[in-house]
Amino acid sequence: MNHDSLLQTAENAVRETGRLIRSLTHAERGVASTEIGGREVKLHADQRAHEHLSDFLSRTGLPVLSEEDKASHASPLDAIWVIDPLDGSYNFTRGLGHSMVSCAYVEKGKPVLGALFDVVTEAVYVGGVDHPSRMNGAPIRCSDATALSSSVLCTGFPARFTFETGSGSDSYFSFMSGFAKVRMLGSAAHSICLVAQGAADCYAERSIMFWDVAAGIAVAQGAGARLMTPEQFTLDPLSVVLAPPLLVEPVTQLADRSRAFPRH
Repeated sequence: MNHDSLLQTAENAVRETGRLIRSLTHAERGVASTEIGGREVKLHADQRAHEHLSDFLSRTGLPVLSEEDKASHASPLDAIWVIDPLDGSYNFTRGLGHSMVSCAYVEKGKPVLGALFDVVTEAVYVGGVDHPSRMNGAPIRCSDATALSSSVLCTGFPARFTFETGSGSDSYFSFMSGFAKVRMLGSAAHSICLVAQGAADCYAERSIMFWDVAAGIAVAQGAGARLMTPEQFTLDPLSVVLAPPLLVEPVTQLADRSRAFPRH
């Protein structure tokens, strides 16, 4: 399948899965288990979404790496679907805000296509590195922000983030303080889509997982945003920074001053 066909498949898959999630009963939206000392919740809905999305994508003959299938995490990141069936599970179960069905096509270790469905609004985002991004079929573009003093940062503290002394959390707070506004929305995928459509200017997060951000990164790049870090993706917790082109230099300088994202 060519990239256009793959992107259409991904769009159909997230839309169908998202509509399934929206139809679930109150019991199916409940917590099934917790991980990481209770900071990570797993819902019955996560599993339902995983099964539906994986089944749909498996028809392409390509492997599927899902957050909800630990056995799939050994798969190489080449010519593979990488999915987070429900990003923002806690938002979903508590009615706190947005949650997303997230599907990326990854090639040679990098997300090149992405499709996402907003479970709250039913908005569909699609795009990729060489595919101009769209929301509900209309073109979207990242902002033309140039100054941190008027820029909005979307970030978060994922379950693996630590606030312990010596963890570097102070440097991260210093980084956040450089922006005019900071928003924490409970879904990395949704945050990145806001950057793609220009509602927010920068996304940065530490200790986030690849499946949380893969589809969003592809869509943000298709909307003109620049991926500043990481240079390579793994399934270990990642530091991710995205910004519009004219904000890359100020964000780089801020990151260097604060030492929030050490260069290796």
